[in-house]
Amino acid sequence: MKILVMSNIRFPEPHIESTLSSIIKKEEPETIVLDGDTTQCYWDYECPRVIDVLYVIRSIAPWAQIIYVQGDMDPHAIKCIMAEPRYREEIIGTTMYIADVSSVKYYILHGHQGDIDQLRRSVGAGPWDWIIVGQYKRLEMDKLARVIYIGGITREFPPEARGYLVITDSNHYLRSLSQ
Repeated sequence: MKILVMSNIRFPEPHIESTLSSIIKKEEPETIVLDGDTTQCYWDYECPRVIDVLYVIRSIAPWAQIIYVQGDMDPHAIKCIMAEPRYREEIIGTTMYIADVSSVKYYILHGHQGDIDQLRRSVGAGPWDWIIVGQYKRLEMDKLARVIYIGGITREFPPEARGYLVITDSNHYLRSLSQ
């Protein structure tokens, strides 16, 4: 199993399609988790952006399960996905996704809902579970606190905060886009 977790894509930013394509083709994930701020969707009329980014990702990875985790810049995204007949049954839209991999739980949320301690308590994460957040402009792993900051894909983020997370059956690792 291979899960790709990306945050802060900010579609339709210039060159984002080629960046997404190279990441997905390199990793070949079974599941793609879009961890918030995938596009801007504050209002219903911005639904086409959500549908367009899903179309782009689906065309690159037709085999992959897509999970859309809502962020603070795309609060209407799940409503947009549910209104679209071709994605309603196929795309999972949520505010948090729990990946249970080899007896380890990964709680994937955007992170705008509170600080790390609040998030850990509110989701009921145990001391050995990982919290994965994309809200913070950081690309790093805090092994002691068991928190993974996955940065973003957008060029609005500083180069050292641009990247993504890969979770496999035996491991998880961050990949930087600046390499």
